Amino acid sequence: MDNTNINNDVLKNLPSVSRRYLKLIDQKLATYQLSSSTYYYIIKLYEFGDLTQDKLVRLTGLNPSNVTRAIQKLIFLDYIKKIQNPEDGRGFILSLGVKGKQIYPIIQSTLLQVNDELLGSLTSTEKEQFITSINKL
Repeated sequence: MDNTNINNDVLKNLPSVSRRYLKLIDQKLATYQLSSSTYYYIIKLYEFGDLTQDKLVRLTGLNPSNVTRAIQKLIFLDYIKKIQNPEDGRGFILSLGVKGKQIYPIIQSTLLQVNDELLGSLTSTEKEQFITSINKL
């Protein structure tokens, strides 16, 4: 058997690791009716402040219709408020509600737990190397 090609597909496990990561996030945030596809908007609004939906789409790089669906759910759950844009009467500004501000530290803590759980088998040096390598991609 020729072993020279074994490492040619080094990224083949990345989708599997990503699915495990998202599944862990989904499980841990389910209590708050959040998921891996919704928590991200709370983080962005917390870190950047009030934003138009267009700006949020640009910041996330996600499909506008997916952003709209997620935002509607977060508004329904009272995590996000949608207010009239004072500078443009036709537009709206998205901001975190009280509940959204309260959930932010819980989301951050959850992400740390998930990272620890997912990367638990790595040494601290390996974790640092992994994070550095992933950030370079």
